Amino acid sequence: MRVTLLLIALFVPAFALAQTPADEPTETSETAEPAGRTEPASRNALYEQALERKFPTEEQRQLDFNGESQLGLYLPAARPEALGGVLLIAGPGEHADWPQVIAPARRRLSDAGWNTLSISLPAMPISIDSTAESAAGVTEPAAADDDAADAQEQGLQSADNQPDQPPASTPKEAQEDYTTRNMQLIQAAWQVLAAEGNEHISIIARSEAGYWALRAASPPASGQPPQALLLFKPRDPGLDDQPSLNLLLEKWNKPLLELLSAGSPQGATQAREHQRIARRVGNSLYQQWDIDYLRDSVLADDMLQKRLQGWLEQRLLNKAAEVGELPKPAMTP
Repeated sequence: MRVTLLLIALFVPAFALAQTPADEPTETSETAEPAGRTEPASRNALYEQALERKFPTEEQRQLDFNGESQLGLYLPAARPEALGGVLLIAGPGEHADWPQVIAPARRRLSDAGWNTLSISLPAMPISIDSTAESAAGVTEPAAADDDAADAQEQGLQSADNQPDQPPASTPKEAQEDYTTRNMQLIQAAWQVLAAEGNEHISIIARSEAGYWALRAASPPASGQPPQALLLFKPRDPGLDDQPSLNLLLEKWNKPLLELLSAGSPQGATQAREHQRIARRVGNSLYQQWDIDYLRDSVLADDMLQKRLQGWLEQRLLNKAAEVGELPKPAMTP
């Protein structure tokens, strides 16, 4: 009996080992990283993909600049002969059909007789430390491709994501590259408008895009500056060793309309500084509007768009009067 028990004790472990599947994953294979893993697409890339699905091909323009290509949205004037071209530039982290200011102006100005082209700024460079931190927190998407596409479309409509904020510190080389990319993109955009036959080109820009529009349109950077600038709550990006927004305003001597919220301490300070600059350099073509009163109006967007349209048409009339030929008035829808 004791011999029998001894034989059973010897054979049971061997039998269990023989029943273990040969392809069972080992600890090493479980912890191995999957091959060919790619980084998730940037917000700018997701926006561009959604816009390409949303708008017809004839409204899409690919802008080539600095070895890159970026999507712009073009809308021709709703009249036989356009009054001119308007370049609309969204702020950082926004897209070319941003629902505040950009999208309404794109459509309304087209109805009023202007060719419009709207773009967004290139992605802001991120410091090495910021990149490492973001890569560490990357997770795989939980939704299927179709669900992700639907989410992107809804994101364009609701604009529930806040614009990207610049990193705390960006290497000097990255800042210089960002400057080059912004300026070349804006210049490429108004060259597209010029190729459409627009002799009179104006720019409407939001937030920090106002700084870059002014920077790109100011000599010696610009070979063909626009005739007028309209800046909506412009902000200085505060880059090292770069001219400030105030310095650019001092050198600008063409029509410029600045829309500010003077109700806040920061807005009031900016309004006073910019008015003082215009008086000091004798720029009688500088205008400033306080848009705080629009916040409590249910017709705020409609009132703002009417003022933008009216200002652009007045600049066009003033320009035409200098050469003795007045354009036909636009039709207000």
